[in-house]
Amino acid sequence: MAREGEEVLKGPQPGTLGGLRPPLLNVALFVLTFASAFIAGSVLNDTQLPEPTRAEMVRHGLGFSAALVAILLAHEMGHFVLSKIHGVDASWPYFIPAPLLSLIGTFGAVIRLRSLPRTRAALIDIGAAGPIAGFLMAIPILIVGLRLSTVVPLEAQAQRWSLFETFMSWLERGHFLPMKDAFDLGSPLGMTLLQRLVVGPLGPGQALALHPIAVAGWFGLLLTALNLLPLGQLDGGHCLYAASPRLHRTLGPPLAALLVGLGIFTAFSGWLLWGLLMGLWMNFHPEIAAPEERLDAKRKAVLAFALLMFAVSFWPVPLAALAG
Repeated sequence: MAREGEEVLKGPQPGTLGGLRPPLLNVALFVLTFASAFIAGSVLNDTQLPEPTRAEMVRHGLGFSAALVAILLAHEMGHFVLSKIHGVDASWPYFIPAPLLSLIGTFGAVIRLRSLPRTRAALIDIGAAGPIAGFLMAIPILIVGLRLSTVVPLEAQAQRWSLFETFMSWLERGHFLPMKDAFDLGSPLGMTLLQRLVVGPLGPGQALALHPIAVAGWFGLLLTALNLLPLGQLDGGHCLYAASPRLHRTLGPPLAALLVGLGIFTAFSGWLLWGLLMGLWMNFHPEIAAPEERLDAKRKAVLAFALLMFAVSFWPVPLAALAG
């Protein structure tokens, strides 16, 4: 029984693990996401054979889903653990299964902050911890996947299409560009460097057919780049706001407009959605209750490392739709 003047604390408190174990809903979403990623990975083919065997499909599905879920889990637990350290009440990760709706079987994962970071240091630590943990998990996964990948003859390059080009095709020819059921993965700096280190330079007329584990590692880099965009309440937006609220407000609209332009005029239309979300609905950032006057050297180093991760993970056209 509480003494007079004492507050009775009920349920998980700020900075706790939210209970002894994750709630059943979080566990169920994790399992469903693993299953939907398994389905997506099972149809990936790392050779030019027309049809993989059933055993190959099972191996590909397990390898892809295990690698992808490990990256997503590392990312969200990075946020979770640093929230605990800074006394911010955070939920367990909610994984988002998306069977048949997403190329990778999921729309990622999120955690919910029930309280807000009070200082600039806490905001940087919590915001950057997810991308750092996910990036550090993606690198060894990508190395393993590249070792398992196959060098194949280079196929004829299919035409890429953008929303602008397909709209012009409709105006000029009366029909949209025919689309293939295939995509071309971009080559961010991190992917290019690791491929040269692990596989070596490819000869003329050669290409690398990525093993499903390598594809999961590649999506880990894309996840890092998307989250570190310095916009709104994305992880990169948190870091930029902690560094300079004025810069966050100033850069938001033009960067969102730039993403809209990339989504219209390049072969990755996904930027259009990101630009509209950031520009119209998610560009606001709540104020910090107790901001420090200066950032210490440790947080400046974290910001520099976040910028480096973004530089090696970002690519203007990460995923290009192909026209038939």
